Order: sequence, then C-alpha cells, then structure tokens
Amino acid sequence: MKSCETIYNNIIFARMKFLKQILSLFLLVLFVSSCSDYQKIVKSDDYEMKFEEANRQYERGNYPRAIALYEQIYQRFPRTDKGEVAYFRMAKSYFAEQDYYMAGYYFHQFTVRYPLSDNAEESMFLTAICSVKNSPKSTFDQEETEIALNDLQMFVLRYPNSHLIDSCNRTMDRLRFKIETKRFDAVKLYAKMEDHRAAVASSKSFIEDYPRSAYMKEVTLLQFENSYKLAMNSVLSRKKERIEDAMESYARYNTYFSDRKSVADRTLRMNENLGKELLNVEEEFAFNSIVEAYNNSNSSSKQKKTRFLEETIIRFNIFVEKYPDSDYMERARNYQRRAERELNNI
Repeated sequence: MKSCETIYNNIIFARMKFLKQILSLFLLVLFVSSCSDYQKIVKSDDYEMKFEEANRQYERGNYPRAIALYEQIYQRFPRTDKGEVAYFRMAKSYFAEQDYYMAGYYFHQFTVRYPLSDNAEESMFLTAICSVKNSPKSTFDQEETEIALNDLQMFVLRYPNSHLIDSCNRTMDRLRFKIETKRFDAVKLYAKMEDHRAAVASSKSFIEDYPRSAYMKEVTLLQFENSYKLAMNSVLSRKKERIEDAMESYARYNTYFSDRKSVADRTLRMNENLGKELLNVEEEFAFNSIVEAYNNSNSSSKQKKTRFLEETIIRFNIFVEKYPDSDYMERARNYQRRAERELNNI
C-alpha cells in the first residue's frame, strides 16, 4: 500500500515538473516573440506604429524600450505634437528610472524647446526636483545643492502663482538647512583639528550668514573657545589684538551660554583669564617700548639720539606709575639710568 502511494506521488510530482517546464518554455517563446516584434518595430519605418508601441511600453513601465522609440520619433518629428509628447515622455521615463541627471537634462531642454507647452511648468518644476534628487548629504560638497536652490528659485520667479510654490519653499528651506549644516560641520571640523584660526574665521562667517541659526549656541561657543586658544597661544605681537577679539566675542555672545550653567561658569573663567593675560601683555609691551626707545637712540645724529634717550626716560616714568610692582622693574630702571648717563655726556 505504501509502495503504491509513493508511486502515485512520484507520478504527480513528475507531471507538475513537466507542466512547469512547458509553462517556462511557453513564457520564453512569448518573450522571444515579444522581443522579436519590438525589434521589428524599432527597425521599421512605420512611425505611427513606433509611437503606439512607445506609448504601450511607457504605460507598462518598460521605460528603456519606450525611450529608444521616443528618441526615434522626436528625431523624425521634432516640431510636431508627437515630437513634443515623445520628448516629454523621454524625460519622464528617465525620471522613473531614477536617472536624475538625464531626466534633468531632458526636462530643462523641454522648457527651452517647447516653452508654450502645457507641460512646460511641470518640466521646469521637475528640472529642479532632479537637481534636488542629485543633492548629496550634508557631509559632501554642496555644489549640487546650490544648483537645486537656483533651479527652484527660477521656477518660483517664472511661475509665482503655481500651486507648487509651497512645495518649492519647503524644499528650499530643507536645502538651505543642509548647506547651513555643512557650514556648521566645517566649524566643528576646524575646531577638532585644532586649527583655531580657521575655526574662528569660519564661525564668524557662519554667524554673519546665519544669525538665526539653530546652531547658534554651538557656533558661538566654538568661536569663543577657539578665539581663546588662538589668543593664549599667540606670539606677543599678535596677542593683544587676539585677546581683545576673544573678549569681544565673549561679551557679544555670552547670552547664549547663560542657560547652561556649566558652560557659563567655564567661559566666565576663560574670559577672566583673558583679562589677566591682557594686563600681562600690556605690561610687557610697555617694557618693550622702553627697550625700543633706548635702542633707537643708537644713532650718529645727536638730535635723534637725544630725542630717543628722552623718550626712554618718559616711557620709564609712565611704566613706573602704571606697573610699580612689575617683574620687569629692575631691567626697566637699568635702561632709564643708562639713558640719563648718556644724556649727561652729550
């Protein structure tokens, strides 16, 4: 009994396998026949048939086949209704295939070649959308995003009453934020690389360009932190200017830190350090001015020598009054004594 059941199942399985093979063969023959018919239409001179077949392939979603036929139709009838339909549907086919560079090209060219067409508005809009589709993530170069913004703005100017305006505005806001994010990432990258000068410059530029940015707190903090580091590590000749810039940065933007106590406390201490360092720098500058005046007195001109020796004494007296407890005092006094002796000998 069991053997009969096994034999029966084997027969059923064999028949099903045979039917599948027959069906596969039938579909293959049908496909080959279809391909053969399509190739005949591609090679034929019957453009009415080509147009019908192109529309059929387009409706079925066979876009590469539709494109090949529409290209022939457009080349033959560029200034006819058929040519217009063929060109527009080529653009739509590339769009459906997600080839946005080709689609963008054809949509743009459609608006140039058929500016009075009922499809001109849609084509101009889809030109911009293709550029939007080509816009990369914010971590990449944003040239394509700039192109997309320009295309959308051109559409808004050309069709100010279009029902697509709201969509354009939302898309432009999203693209602008992507560029803004790219700029913000650049500030962060410079700070991470400890390129303090570039971080300060890029943050200043960001604040000027995006005064209402959602990133303003982070950018102003990065600007101050990098201004601080740049100033504190500068050579003496640049230090005073950079300290003052850092303190100005703190004074202007410290309101953004006020709601974060740990940040506010830290930045306050940093600003106090800047104030102390500024006093040290000014003291050193004052001492160096005494040295500079004395060195300038080394001249063969009696008049010039006298003038700079007197200037050395004047600068010393100002230094004594302003920095009576300075660590530079003894050296400054030596320059003053030498200047007085030399004046007496003239």
